[in-house]
Amino acid sequence: MENTEVADRIEAFASLLELAEANPYTARAYRRAAETIRAAPSPVAELVSTGRVRELRGIGPGIEKRLRELVETGDIAELAELERELAPDLVGLGRYLGLSAKRSVELAKALDIRTADELRAAAADGRLRHAPGIGPKTEAQLLEALAREGEPRPRQGLHLNQAWELVGGVADALDATVAGDVRRWRDSCEALAVVSDSEDALTRFAALPQIVTVMDHDERRAVG
Repeated sequence: MENTEVADRIEAFASLLELAEANPYTARAYRRAAETIRAAPSPVAELVSTGRVRELRGIGPGIEKRLRELVETGDIAELAELERELAPDLVGLGRYLGLSAKRSVELAKALDIRTADELRAAAADGRLRHAPGIGPKTEAQLLEALAREGEPRPRQGLHLNQAWELVGGVADALDATVAGDVRRWRDSCEALAVVSDSEDALTRFAALPQIVTVMDHDERRAVG
């Protein structure tokens, strides 16, 4: 496997751990490992095979184990399971509704749905009340929140360190330059942006694990 392939899977694992509300330090460690792997001058797969991958900065025994599984089998079993269970748009809608990632997954399983649109349809059809733990009061609260979904909401910025971590990961993956509020060193960042002159940057942007959905795009820009 090429370093970029390995880094992409490790970064996807970090993103899904965040969605699953795992220990934030664990997710951060995997994201930093992905950055290290992407910039490594030697083939990481070879370092894994020869038992030398922990020579790289930030690669501890836990991450080494995942890397060995990835190199030897072509994937990470836990990552594949998370991808089956956690549809990012559904988890994102659940968070808007006040549901944890775990609760969103439980609700999706109970209703046999997987996407945010299917959750909206289930709510419109009155199926929420048939899910365990959803009584009339909770159903009413969820329906009320869904009814307000299209209303404009106050923008909430990210702390600078959080914004740097997110935007920096996107920039590294696209060989791009950090821009927007992060580049201006604002304490609270709302305008998160990267700039790239790569011809396939927009296509690669849409495929990044950090991007839940692309809301708008044209020939020269995309908003995710």
